[in-house]
Amino acid sequence: MAEQQESPAKIKVKEFGRFTIVVKDVETVARSFWSILGIGPWEVYPLEAPLLSDHMYYGKPAWHKAKIAVAQAGKVQLELYQPVEGDSICTDFLKTRGEWMHNIGMFVDDAEATAEELVREGFPCIESGKYGEDGAFYYIDTKPLRTIWKVVQRPKSMGVEPKRIPQTDEESPAKVKIDEVKQIALVVKNAHLVAENYWLILGIGPWNHVPFEPPFIHDRRYQGRPAWGREICSFADVGGVSFELCEYVDGDSIFRDFLEEHGEGLQHFNFHVDNQDEVAEILTSQGFTSIRSGRRGNEGPSGNYIVIEPLHSIWEIIQNRKS
Repeated sequence: MAEQQESPAKIKVKEFGRFTIVVKDVETVARSFWSILGIGPWEVYPLEAPLLSDHMYYGKPAWHKAKIAVAQAGKVQLELYQPVEGDSICTDFLKTRGEWMHNIGMFVDDAEATAEELVREGFPCIESGKYGEDGAFYYIDTKPLRTIWKVVQRPKSMGVEPKRIPQTDEESPAKVKIDEVKQIALVVKNAHLVAENYWLILGIGPWNHVPFEPPFIHDRRYQGRPAWGREICSFADVGGVSFELCEYVDGDSIFRDFLEEHGEGLQHFNFHVDNQDEVAEILTSQGFTSIRSGRRGNEGPSGNYIVIEPLHSIWEIIQNRKS
C-alpha cells in the first residue's frame, strides 16, 4: 500500500460516527459510564414499532424490539444496544459472545445508496431498518475488515422524547473523567493484510506499522506480573480518531488471549491523560483490573489496559506526549 497513491475504494470513510456495545441493560450500563468515566449524559430511546419499521434480518422481514442509549464522547458517539425481543444480529451476538463491543458505525447522507454500493462490492447486508423521521441503518458483513460496519442515516427527529441519564444536571461523581475517545482497536491475525483491506474497501489509511517489542517496549507487565512479548500495532487516522490493528507475534499478550477466546474483533478503546500511572491507580483501586502495561523507549508509560467490567469493554490509558 503506497502512501502516495489514491485508494481505489468507492466508499471512503473520512471519520468514525458511532461505536456500539451490546448490553443486557442500557440504563444500568449508561449509569456506570457516567459514574466511572464521566461519559454522558445519555439519551435512552425505545427501538420498536412504529419508531422502527421495514426491519429486515438476513433478507427477510422480521419483528424486533430493542432499547438504545447514545452519548457523545468527543468526535464519536457511543451507543449501548439492548436487544429485548425478536430477531437481530445483536441478539445473536449477545447469545454467543455476551456483552461487548459489536460494530463500528459510519454516518452518511444516503444510507441505502451506501449499503447498495457495499453489497455490489460483495459484502452482504445482514440486517436493516428505518427509524424515526428519515433515519435508516444497514449492518454490512465486512469479513475482510474483521468487524461489522453499520451504515447509518441519522433521522431528522427520533419522534419520541428520550429518557435522560442522569435525569438532573448533576456533575458526574467519576474520579476519572473522559472528554473523548481517542482510539478504537481491533485484534487481528495479520495487521498488514487487514490494513490493506481497509485501504482497498473503505479508503482508510495510510497505515503506520510499529513493532511493539523490546527494547522499544520494556518493563512490560502482563496480568500483574513481569512478562515478555512481541506484537505489531498498525495505526491510521480517521478524522482525528486513531484506528489500531493489534497483531500478536510472540510471548505473553492480551491480544493472544483475545484471539484464543474470541477470535478477531473489536477489543478496546483508549483515552489520553496527563498522568497515566495516577489514573491507572485510581481505576485499579476501584476494583478494575490492569491486564497489561509497559514503558516506551525514553518516553515513559506506553499504555495501561484496564478491564472495566460494568462497561463491558477494555479501556487503554495513554500518557499525553510532551510537545
